[in-house]
Amino acid sequence: MIAALLLLLFVGCSETGEHNDVPNHILEMENVTIFSEKDISRADTVYFEIEQLFSDTETEPISTFGSVISDRYGRVYVGDSQQRAIHVFMPDGRYLGRIGRDGDGPGEFRWVGQLSIHDQQIYAYDPNGRKINLFEIGDNPDTLPEFISDISLGSDNWENVTEPNFLNPVFHSVLSDGDIILNTRTSPLLYRQHPDSVGVSNYYLWSRFDQASPRKILQTRQPKHIVTEWFIIPPPFENKEIMAISGKDQFFIANTEEFLIRIINPEGDYHSAFYYPSTKAPLTRDAAVKSVDQHEQLMNAVQSMELPDSWPVLRLIFVDDENRLWVSANVDDTNIYEWWILQETGKLIAKFEWPRNERIAAVKDGKMYTLQTDEETGLQQVVRYRIVFDEPI
Repeated sequence: MIAALLLLLFVGCSETGEHNDVPNHILEMENVTIFSEKDISRADTVYFEIEQLFSDTETEPISTFGSVISDRYGRVYVGDSQQRAIHVFMPDGRYLGRIGRDGDGPGEFRWVGQLSIHDQQIYAYDPNGRKINLFEIGDNPDTLPEFISDISLGSDNWENVTEPNFLNPVFHSVLSDGDIILNTRTSPLLYRQHPDSVGVSNYYLWSRFDQASPRKILQTRQPKHIVTEWFIIPPPFENKEIMAISGKDQFFIANTEEFLIRIINPEGDYHSAFYYPSTKAPLTRDAAVKSVDQHEQLMNAVQSMELPDSWPVLRLIFVDDENRLWVSANVDDTNIYEWWILQETGKLIAKFEWPRNERIAAVKDGKMYTLQTDEETGLQQVVRYRIVFDEPI
């Protein structure tokens, strides 16, 4: 099936004198760009054209579709946590093979977590093994990447990294110079002891080349958690802070309760911010219950807990390979998310709606990769779309 999805979007430039409804704490900020409704005037039209499907076969089944990335050849990598391997597909959808296997040895995994590419190397995070396996992409697109080394996330220099009541640091991302960003968060045991607590995530800058102790540069706020006999989880309807990093090593941080995004430099210092007016989608009890895993304990907990009046304005953010910021927002229709594509400055390029059950996994080289479930078979698959922007007439 080849189809095109046409969505009419908008773009705006900052105007002055139209900020009567802007909260005071934003008006008092330094170096903040405030966009108004009048800024939303013209836009590109964007098309998402389905190009290729990537799915498992009878001879090469995939147990779980996890992290998805694409390399310079257009090959697609899918992390499979259950098989402890990474599945590799050619750009035309053909299955090339797998890298990694179950184990503790070189290039082996106890679990396959986040995948990233830096300097033509695949960084494959193994949270259970507390290491990052590195695979060289190579010069021949017809051969599989080869394991070259691993990075151990732990040493004598890390003794003071994990603070009391925090989990061990985990891999987050790679900066342009090869330095690594790690993060750790408040232990769930805190919520067990103090259910109304609000924890934090700490972010550390670490150079694996000089092995100095990681240095804390940022802290973001975690949401309130649901605490039951079996579960301690953050529900999707509680506000929190979210973060993404650009290829220029800029940190974009937002509190999900409003459309305000702060830009932080690699040293952790504030640089600038931008703000958009937004309307909060009302949160109903029924929608809140449906938003969590349909387990009796969780559903009963949401049925009886005090709820916010509305959904968070924002859900998540990420930055593509052209340093465009992709921001997902909640709307009244709980079957879709509203996505905003922004320049680094915050200027809006485009806005579109996308089904919630088709997760946008990656954007690279003008392609968008999503995860969806085939309606006939019930199996998951990766779908590659070509992104086409047309300037308005």
